[in-house]
Amino acid sequence: MVFDPCPPDLGCVTRWGTPQVVLISHPHQGHSCIEGLPETARVFTGPGEYEVGGAFITGLGCFHDDQRGAARGKNTVYVIEMEGLRLCHTGDLGHPPTAATLKEMGKVDILFVPVGDVTTLSVAEARALVRALQPRYVLPMHYRTEHARPDLEPVDTFVTAMGLQPSEPRSRISVSATSLPLNMQVAVLTCESRVG
Repeated sequence: MVFDPCPPDLGCVTRWGTPQVVLISHPHQGHSCIEGLPETARVFTGPGEYEVGGAFITGLGCFHDDQRGAARGKNTVYVIEMEGLRLCHTGDLGHPPTAATLKEMGKVDILFVPVGDVTTLSVAEARALVRALQPRYVLPMHYRTEHARPDLEPVDTFVTAMGLQPSEPRSRISVSATSLPLNMQVAVLTCESRVG
């Protein structure tokens, strides 16, 4: 499963393997590069309910800004249930979710959340979302790196706001329903990363 595939010019090396599913939260260039994907991959680009290979996927409609999409358009939050885990990828969510959307997100084990401010949630809004959902793993995304997006906040700003110890970036985390940590952890992944 691949979320929001980015083009090589963003400084990340993308190694997809052979994904069955590609989830695109919004059609902006840095989130919808499907060149090089196998033709057999099923690509989903919006709200709805989908089932692929034992994974149940719910796309929740929202916006990329706090003006109901007037500035940056629509966004889709994806909730995935598979192998006893519940993942939530918020894409470029640009506003705090409504109470109804939070209810639809439900209990989340692994949360992918933008933390760079500027064109998505503010750092304070990202922190509030994490506190509302209480995931076991938080995977920050959409922040400043040495290769890209100098206009965004670095990941350390979010980690400090959460009051957690910064983690060493790693290339991968392996997660199962029986190996979830007891306390919330922030896992910072490198560009050549994957969740297994």
